[in-house]
Amino acid sequence: MLNTLLFRVDANATMGMGHLLRCLALAQAFVKNSEQIQHPFKIVFAVKATTAPLCKERYDWCGDILVLPENLQQADEPAYLAAYCERQQVTALVLDGYQFDSQYRQALSHIDIKLVIFDDNNDSGPLFADLVINGASNAQQLAYAVSAPQAVLCVGSAYRLLRQEFNYPHYKLEWYLRSKLTLVMGGSDPRNFSIKILRQLEQQGFRAKITLATGGAYANVDELKQFLSQSSLDVEHLQNCQTMAELFGQSLLVASAAGGSQFELQAMYCPALLLVIADNQRNATAQASTQGWCEAIDCITEDNINLICERLTDLWSKHQQLEFMHDKCKSLPRYDGASKVADCILQLISKRSA
Repeated sequence: MLNTLLFRVDANATMGMGHLLRCLALAQAFVKNSEQIQHPFKIVFAVKATTAPLCKERYDWCGDILVLPENLQQADEPAYLAAYCERQQVTALVLDGYQFDSQYRQALSHIDIKLVIFDDNNDSGPLFADLVINGASNAQQLAYAVSAPQAVLCVGSAYRLLRQEFNYPHYKLEWYLRSKLTLVMGGSDPRNFSIKILRQLEQQGFRAKITLATGGAYANVDELKQFLSQSSLDVEHLQNCQTMAELFGQSLLVASAAGGSQFELQAMYCPALLLVIADNQRNATAQASTQGWCEAIDCITEDNINLICERLTDLWSKHQQLEFMHDKCKSLPRYDGASKVADCILQLISKRSA
């Protein structure tokens, strides 16, 4: 029987797609790296029933899908996962989600496997982890020596995880070939920024063509279609867009929800206006906004739609500033973080079996 790497993660219209997609990035790299050293693994994602369709819709999906029982309570999940790990020869479990608190992690730490934790702010108590992943530029400053004293730390810019599509250099057009103004408010856009921004741009008489990408968990497709059918805006709508690397590589400017998309934007040399809509995005975005390739607007307590549209239209009119931001992107180091994390997990597993 093959050794198994198990992911426990979810996605939906409320929490978005970010946790699932960065786990997918790691799974893709893990498959690639383990095959190169002729040490194949089975990849399994343990998800709730509402998450499974979002997985199956992905063109770039890798791994089996284990749908958790509908009546399984979160307090009972560690015992369920422990039994599965014993049956399926799971050697490492990757956990990604803010719902998995310190008590949940502690229960998993008693299983005879390596526990890998995705973290963003180190503000949820002891991690009980064997390996911690945080790709924010200033993650080394978050005192993981206290919350995870025995863990291998994959923290900092060198460990940013990108899906394999972002490794294709031909998607990155030269600056003079780029033309798109793009809006992407994450995999679910729970506060419906997409329509709010479009409405405000329409009221301002905005005339440039806009490409709007919405994710697989976006719940307001019908409302958006109704708006676009009557709008004076020139909008190309890409629903459940799964070609983000190509889209970002063609864009002059992107207005984006600030999550993991900011790492993708920087990798594709794309100037950005980042909207911080959750506390967990503040740390990485604050650092990114000091690097010169993006601007950030805090939308946690209020939408700030007027300010977003003012900055968006102002930036769009300043081609020279956008080119400067593009050059700042190009000047930043490029890392294959997913591959580095996959290697660290393989090394961790090898030590366990030695």
